[in-house]
Amino acid sequence: MTKIIDSTPETASQVQTLLDKHIPHYRQAYSDRTAWLMACLSELAYLRFNPLFKDEADNAKVALATKLIHLVDGDQNDLLRKFVDQVVYDHDAEKQRLIDELHTLQMQLITTFDEEGTQAILVEHTRFIALAFRGTEVTDIHDFIADGNCANTAAVTDGKVHTGFAQAYAAVSTPIQAALDKLANNKPLFITGHSLGGALATLAAKQLHYPSGIAACYTFGSPRVGDTTWVANMPTAVYRVVNAADFVTNLPPSGVLISTLSGIVQFIPKFGEGLKQRLQCFGGYIHCGNMRYLTNCQTSDYTDVRLLYSVDLPYRIKGFLANKLRRWRKPLADHYISIYRKKLFLIAMRRNNI
Repeated sequence: MTKIIDSTPETASQVQTLLDKHIPHYRQAYSDRTAWLMACLSELAYLRFNPLFKDEADNAKVALATKLIHLVDGDQNDLLRKFVDQVVYDHDAEKQRLIDELHTLQMQLITTFDEEGTQAILVEHTRFIALAFRGTEVTDIHDFIADGNCANTAAVTDGKVHTGFAQAYAAVSTPIQAALDKLANNKPLFITGHSLGGALATLAAKQLHYPSGIAACYTFGSPRVGDTTWVANMPTAVYRVVNAADFVTNLPPSGVLISTLSGIVQFIPKFGEGLKQRLQCFGGYIHCGNMRYLTNCQTSDYTDVRLLYSVDLPYRIKGFLANKLRRWRKPLADHYISIYRKKLFLIAMRRNNI
């Protein structure tokens, strides 16, 4: 009778090697409560705990910032006030706010990271450690450079990844790894982030080494990061949460789209072959992880939100068209991390009968 389990003499030692290894108990399945909590941390990572200027001894810059604050003090120009609020802030006050917000979530801040425009926070809960990356900031030119540099490049592991994301993560990877190496506990690690932060979290989920194990990576509104080879060898469970018509999750263009365009432009006289080669530098991207889709809601109270495990593109387009008249002034509305957090909170409450 043929055996179901392959244990021939040729494979016996390999089978034994696999059996001798401990089953990775720290890898955790998707959880509604965890998804909400990671969305909270992804939003808190946007708090501007990093100094406005790296060299605070630069008196000219500090004086300029102080003067801007005084200029808008009592000013009725809302536009000017909003601009100053975006570019001038008290990082000590923001860091204290971060600590207070974490306390509400029963967590404490371990440390923060700020290197060449890439920021992240490392926090501790009684049951786990969490690393949350900051997403794109409209006032940070580094973020726009990272997002826009979408030609692929060879990854430090295998396959190819988005050049801008890889460079942004490389800027902060060493201090993050050093901080993790110093932790003396057996708590599993969660990694998370929104938008650009989601892309960085995905890179970290593959490259970081953590003795107590990486439990899972939760991303929100994340763009594509790597090609098929890179995604195929992801050692960490990745849960990719997508909200309604969030178009950022369709960037960079998929490998299928690039292949189609390349096949068309190659027939353009004189320029076709060159255009094809240029396009192929931006191709090959696919999504990493298991999708969780937050349905479109007709009202802003989100009480009718549902969580679907996977949806096809036509379904997402339908949701976009159904909502386009109401949202035409705010094309990024579905991308806001606050919307992800609010929807996930309602789902977690409902699933837990609270």
